[in-house]
Amino acid sequence: MLKSIIKFLSSINSEIIVQAPSRINLINPLDAVEGDFWMPSVAINGRENPLSAFFYIKKRTNTSRIKFYEVRKDLNKYNFKIEYEEGINKDLKDVKSKFTGKLKLFYASIYRFYKTNSVFWDKFLKENLEIGILTTIPQQSGLGGSTAIIISILYGFAKYFNLYNNFSNLKETDFPINKDIIAEMATKIEDEDLKITAGYSDRYVISRGGLCFCSYYGKLFHKELSMEPLAIYDRIDNTYNISKLPIIICFSGTHHKSGDVHCKLRKKYLQNEPKILKLYEKLSEIAWKSRFALMSQNWKLLGKYFEENTNIMNLVMRETGFEYGIGAVNNILIKLVKDHPDVYAAKLTGAGGGGSVFALVNPGKMEGVLSYWKKKLNEIVRNENTFKSKFPSYPLTIRSQLKNAEFFRIEINQSGVSTLKI
Repeated sequence: MLKSIIKFLSSINSEIIVQAPSRINLINPLDAVEGDFWMPSVAINGRENPLSAFFYIKKRTNTSRIKFYEVRKDLNKYNFKIEYEEGINKDLKDVKSKFTGKLKLFYASIYRFYKTNSVFWDKFLKENLEIGILTTIPQQSGLGGSTAIIISILYGFAKYFNLYNNFSNLKETDFPINKDIIAEMATKIEDEDLKITAGYSDRYVISRGGLCFCSYYGKLFHKELSMEPLAIYDRIDNTYNISKLPIIICFSGTHHKSGDVHCKLRKKYLQNEPKILKLYEKLSEIAWKSRFALMSQNWKLLGKYFEENTNIMNLVMRETGFEYGIGAVNNILIKLVKDHPDVYAAKLTGAGGGGSVFALVNPGKMEGVLSYWKKKLNEIVRNENTFKSKFPSYPLTIRSQLKNAEFFRIEINQSGVSTLKI
């Protein structure tokens, strides 16, 4: 699929093509409260589906336009179709009115760029451009799909207009553009401009890439850029010679709005609810301990931390008012696979209430576990009695949601957001 995407975007004479990866959080404290914690996360690509957002720019002779594409597979061939397009409004007075609807990620991105670096706006106004966006990350899947689109836009503009690590013509109130500033901008776009409760984790991981252990100390209250410390991003995949993670992802097929989950959790945390604080303190302990398991590539020990993480997050979310904890579909998918002898743990990534989970497995048994997981899922989707016997407390309607589940084998993305060779 990746080769087909690059070939297509090259064939339409794109001048720059950007790829931004997906991500999974290995241990959750969630986005809502990560400012008090540290956590391991990893930028990923899928082996078949690249699980990425793509952004291109090319010049036009007349007015600027933006196009959203979708990719479909027909037999053994990938086809690309324009899903939506329209002219780009460059009137700054109207940009904020576009913070809803299909183009909200794009318009919020250019607005935030305008606020961060004034040189950008001068260049943006002077050129007629065609801008295209294509993503293979399932929508609202808990894999950082919206963030990947935003970061691809920011990085693409920075590269196209020669603003990336360019210190010339900076005004006193401007910031130089680099991957850390892009991560900060992306957080402000979602959390402040679009009013979607979000934290820094996804943004730094997708921007920087690799397997990291990242501290967000001092960032709980999401202050303006330069009014709080930047995150400390420690790449551990190279340090510990971790080239692969034995992980299989399952997107449940159930879409969710992560901000709705984060908002409730953040509110409870900031109200200093004793039970919530105690559970998060335990999560922070699991997070730092997991680093020792990662450095020794002790997957069984890491699995124990993952399992404990799942148990605690179910308690946290039930305390916050979510009936099924991390979500009925998520708990079902975890239960279907966790008892396989070659599965060390299965856990949530993202906000919960839908989205995705992943299984940590014996590295030599990946294909067998994948087949087993698909088989067990198929059994409860096809057979109502099988579902009732295994999950008597869950509503039958979940079966129809799980029909759309997708599985992904992954690789560590080494570069974070980057330009592709054309």
